[in-house]
Amino acid sequence: MNQKGFGLKEFVIIIAVIFICIIIIMSLYQSLVNKNHIEQSETQTESKETEKVTYQDLENKLEKAAERYQNDTYQGNTQNTEIWTLSYSMLKEEKYIDKLIDPNDKNTECTGYVEFVQDGAKISYTPFLKCDNNYQTQGYDENNLN
Repeated sequence: MNQKGFGLKEFVIIIAVIFICIIIIMSLYQSLVNKNHIEQSETQTESKETEKVTYQDLENKLEKAAERYQNDTYQGNTQNTEIWTLSYSMLKEEKYIDKLIDPNDKNTECTGYVEFVQDGAKISYTPFLKCDNNYQTQGYDENNLN
């Protein structure tokens, strides 16, 4: 045999190795592109969600924070009807909720409270929110903030 050059077998093996390397590089590049695309989509979704925040959303956040607080700490009598008020400032201090920012004025932090009524085993939550002069839940009472 002629030992001065590559034979057909060696040539095919080299081409196959190069082809496999190209496929691996292309798949890595594609996964990087896809990952970047997903991260951009998530960022856009988060920014759209931030833009779409309503006062009802803020009231729901306040209600859920009060519910979590009540589930973690309250040990009341279930035989009598009891009414409790949890202020937004207390829920924020206890880290059950983040700042509630007015959707119409990003420089204004809202205030509020949640009233929960326990009647036997049933508990109902009613959030009350005030965002400066932009919004106030019907029935909001400044005296319940303490």
